[in-house]
Amino acid sequence: MSFINEVAPSVTLKKKNILPLVEYCIENKIDYTVKSKSENSDEFDVEFLIHNTKKAIALGMCLKELKLELNGLTVTPISAIKASKKVLSAKETGLTLPSGNNAESETVMAFDDALQFDLGTSN
Repeated sequence: MSFINEVAPSVTLKKKNILPLVEYCIENKIDYTVKSKSENSDEFDVEFLIHNTKKAIALGMCLKELKLELNGLTVTPISAIKASKKVLSAKETGLTLPSGNNAESETVMAFDDALQFDLGTSN
């Protein structure tokens, strides 16, 4: 699988952190290129040539384990996603989130806008 219009993924890292990444690439037969950012800097760009989806996923897991991020990739943290889902679901269901120390764990029902039904009468 080749992505013609996409730039090859790359990572910027310091000289002391290159060895584990290079060893991973050698063991898993991933083609890579190492370029120095500048002559006096100890930072390097490692660019990957990936032709297989499974290798791309495995490389992403390795980068996460090594606490590295791809250049140009903006990742939204899981906590931000969960917080936005909680706010959206509260708005949709008519729940209000309380303020205070235990605001994350409790929700309070808001019945102000709810429909009122009289179940005691019959037709």
